Amino acid sequence: EISAVLTNNATPLDGLTIKASKNANEVTAAYEIEETTLEMIIHFPATYPLRQIEVESGNNRAGVSEARWRSWLLAATAIMVSQSESILDALRIFHKNISMHFEGFEDCAICYSIIGALDRALPTKECKTCKHKFHASCLYKWFRTSNQSSCPLCRSQF
Repeated sequence: EISAVLTNNATPLDGLTIKASKNANEVTAAYEIEETTLEMIIHFPATYPLRQIEVESGNNRAGVSEARWRSWLLAATAIMVSQSESILDALRIFHKNISMHFEGFEDCAICYSIIGALDRALPTKECKTCKHKFHASCLYKWFRTSNQSSCPLCRSQF
């Protein structure tokens, strides 16, 4: 996986700097915006693949709430662990979430992510009352677990 990142790093994502180290068993992705750097570290444990990949926050996450930042890291983890995708796919999702956030796209009010981890779609299901948008999969899970068909934010019927 680290070798794949090193060979494919010739085509970087706009604003995302990717560094991979075989000695440290980790990949670092840094997104630079203005004078701030948002950083995600993907660490491979010594017993990989018997133990899961660990995704950690770097030194800085300025301009992003803690919940939203954790959801982006969780989405990247889900891509690699649950869906058995590559690190590059997780980095692409991480990059899309950050870049779309700073371009002004509205994130899902349930998972705090712009790109859905399961279906990789934008939030399109809009509440008629409060106008917030949600991913279809997030709404389905909300309806199923809450046993109601109301908006998660304003509680009006969906």
